[in-house]
Amino acid sequence: MTLFKNSNERLYYYKINVYQTLFGDFLIQKEYGAAQNIKPTNTLKEYADSKREAMFRVLDIAIDKKVLGYSKAS
Repeated sequence: MTLFKNSNERLYYYKINVYQTLFGDFLIQKEYGAAQNIKPTNTLKEYADSKREAMFRVLDIAIDKKVLGYSKAS
C-alpha cells in the first residue's frame, strides 16, 4: 500500500508492505520519505505472529497516516 501527501510544495510517500517470513510469521515493512529523493528517509520493520494481526496493524497504520494528511494511491 502506498500513501501520498502534498506538503510545503513537496510530495511525500509512505509505503507499507507485508511479507511472510520463512519461520511462518509476517514482516510489516514501512518505508517513507520525499518522492523526489532516490533513497527513502527511513525504513522500519515490525513482526506479527499471524496474517490477521499483520493486516490489522496495516489498517491501523493507514488510518493514523490518513489523519496526518496522507491519501491512498495504491
